[in-house]
Amino acid sequence: MSELIGRRAESLIAEALTGFRVVIVNGPRQTGKSTLLELSARNAGSLVTLDDRDVLRVARTDPRGLVEGYARPLLIDEVQRGGEPLVLAIKAAVDRAPREMGAFVLAGSSRFLTVPGLTESLAGRARIIDLWPLTQGEISAGADNFIDLAFGPTNDLRLTSPVFLTRPEVMSRITMGGFPAVQSLPTRRLRSAWFEDYLRTLVTRDLTLLSAIRKLDDLPRLVQLLAARTAQELNVASLARDAGINGETLRSYLALLETIYLHLRLPAWSTNFTSRAKHHPKVHMVDTGLAANVLGLTAERLSTPTTQMAGPLFETFVVNELVRQQAWSDERVRLGHFRDREQREVDLIMEAGDGRVVAVEMKAARDVDETDFRWLAYLRDRLGDRFVNGIVIHLGERPLPFGDRLTALPVSAVWS
Repeated sequence: MSELIGRRAESLIAEALTGFRVVIVNGPRQTGKSTLLELSARNAGSLVTLDDRDVLRVARTDPRGLVEGYARPLLIDEVQRGGEPLVLAIKAAVDRAPREMGAFVLAGSSRFLTVPGLTESLAGRARIIDLWPLTQGEISAGADNFIDLAFGPTNDLRLTSPVFLTRPEVMSRITMGGFPAVQSLPTRRLRSAWFEDYLRTLVTRDLTLLSAIRKLDDLPRLVQLLAARTAQELNVASLARDAGINGETLRSYLALLETIYLHLRLPAWSTNFTSRAKHHPKVHMVDTGLAANVLGLTAERLSTPTTQMAGPLFETFVVNELVRQQAWSDERVRLGHFRDREQREVDLIMEAGDGRVVAVEMKAARDVDETDFRWLAYLRDRLGDRFVNGIVIHLGERPLPFGDRLTALPVSAVWS
């Protein structure tokens, strides 16, 4: 992680340490988890990494000795390598000192600690924080408060003054992505080499630590097919056919790739009046820079309006920003997408705990008209007072009103 780029997760971790015995920092490889642990360890406690062979050996042969042998808080990096015995030793330690908050900070490059058995081991003891790639707000020193703004008065949305970004500027951000190390690489050649090495490490190291995969050669092709399907509903049969993998094997591969944060699933959203809604999740690549590189797409190519993948990558770009903002927004929301059997669809639904809804469409174009709001208006008319705002995120210059609670916003409004 660049020292010049602060992470909002720092304050989330500090807060969690005051109220939970264990803090788990999950996230993709190379998002800055180790750096955050190093910063935390400067103030107090001990930092160990299971990438160190000697430490790993102790973690596997004498997990209690490792847990008890260091000053608290004990920060353990790459904790997934220690396996279930280490987690159980941590559970036993916190149970022996139930009033000791912030005793352990555990970081890992997979969702290892969220599998059912281990989740139950730390239930009620741990706060899980996802450290995703950088947000555009972190990169550009923006507010990163779109979720809270979207659940506020419509006039507040329309009075925002986001910075106008040209299509090439937006596509450059999309192809750069959010991995901290990529931000300082000056050429496309260097960025491509970084992404290629990143994928190679995921396949040859991280996945093999999680599962015995018989045909590693299947995975690069599968990753490419997933990238080409970003922002689409997951059709396992079609994907299995194109990948040349049977359905059962494909499902296990997809679960593993989600475990190491290559992609995320955006669940289908429905409510009482949408009984005919479809219930397939959408797939979104976790980083648009990685997705674009896998597909061989440059910012220059995506800047051409006829490029087919510009729309899906733009949608994923915005969805990823809001997935990250969930962690610190005052409004606690769940995210989903909507599509029914009559092909009415909305890219992103944000639903608050009390049932209020904000619906968001993404359009990778500068011009917006009434037809872009037709399904937002459909939801508004059926949800009534539950519907707070319908928003089209686009490549235009300024906020534009399109009727009752319907607004078009430039993409930079998402983070600026």
